[in-house]
Amino acid sequence: MRRFLLLFLLALLARPVAARVKLAALPRRERVEIRLDHGRFTLVEEERIVPLLQSTDRRGNNRVDFSWANTRIDKNSIQFRPIAIRDQGRFRPLRDGEVKVINVSYPPNENALVWEVFSAKACALKVRVSYLISNLTRRFAYRALANNDETHLTLRKYLRISNWSGEGFGEAGVWAGFGPTFRRKIGNQQDLKLLIQRFERVPIKKTFTFDWYTYGALNPAKPLASKVRLHYELQNRRKDGLGAYPLQPGKVRIFIEDKRGGEAFLGEDWARLTPIDDKMRLFLGEARDVICTRTIKSNQRHRVHGNLFHQELVLRYEIENYKKTPVTLDIVERMNRIAQQYGRAPKGGAEWIGGEQTTPALRITTERGHALPVLHATVPAAGEKPQKHVFEFHFTIKNLW
Repeated sequence: MRRFLLLFLLALLARPVAARVKLAALPRRERVEIRLDHGRFTLVEEERIVPLLQSTDRRGNNRVDFSWANTRIDKNSIQFRPIAIRDQGRFRPLRDGEVKVINVSYPPNENALVWEVFSAKACALKVRVSYLISNLTRRFAYRALANNDETHLTLRKYLRISNWSGEGFGEAGVWAGFGPTFRRKIGNQQDLKLLIQRFERVPIKKTFTFDWYTYGALNPAKPLASKVRLHYELQNRRKDGLGAYPLQPGKVRIFIEDKRGGEAFLGEDWARLTPIDDKMRLFLGEARDVICTRTIKSNQRHRVHGNLFHQELVLRYEIENYKKTPVTLDIVERMNRIAQQYGRAPKGGAEWIGGEQTTPALRITTERGHALPVLHATVPAAGEKPQKHVFEFHFTIKNLW
């Protein structure tokens, strides 16, 4: 427990002697502000009304004691600032020379600080004390509810506050690191879950992703087919109802509306930090109705000079869509892994160029980096009998050895 103690200087004979006198009635907090924008430490700022005696040669200065026990306060971070004085029933700013903090001392073997404070007259002083404290932490969580057509969702953002610092703060202003400050009662050994933001009708895109080097084989019966993973993709931008602040990392519970007006649980994922205008991807599971088989149709080595060569390949993708709607499959190719397979691993990104045999309908983007091209293959809906749709990617990796 922390407590403010007013200390008086006692006069003994001709020589004044300082003593730490503890009052029975402790000054209560008038205001508390908590900043939760740091991962390890939390900034707490509080205001209290401290009565001061007039400083004289005989009485000396006031001594204000700030002590705590079983509380994880960083002693080096504590700041003490006089900010106002009571005058005719109201507080006004300090004038020059009215109150001054002379020095601060650290009593040995104690969790305490003692400030020596000069006061030109007896008064009630408003002081502001700030410090860093541990075990008062924040984390974020989300709840996403997609509509039945999977075109948009409602995103709720929660702030979870865990206070195991050893101190309760009562009614406090809490700032999460962004947005407005809100007031909540923060007790000791308490976990709070607060809904801080709600975003309606956020547009989403359902994506299907094939990544041979990351996801591995689909099953032993289909060693050349890899798993296809499903995601909801949303963008943190203003025109989609977001974009005011970055979206902090946290667990996301994902639901979908059913046709009877209820909700079905789809799964959980951990959202990464999503800056403004960036994308958040929420993992939904593995697709069972979209299958992609990857094979090497052509593989040629072209000698350049000495042990230097170019590797020319044509990759073939056979895609089966069993859904009643068209899908776009995002195929991720990792050029550094392919370069390592046929030569040495490049120190930077692999150097490659596209070839003429690439299927014209295969759209290629490099927003993840030139060494991570993404091939976008649009596959028609399944008819009475599903068919295999073939796409080819022709490229040459240059300057291997």
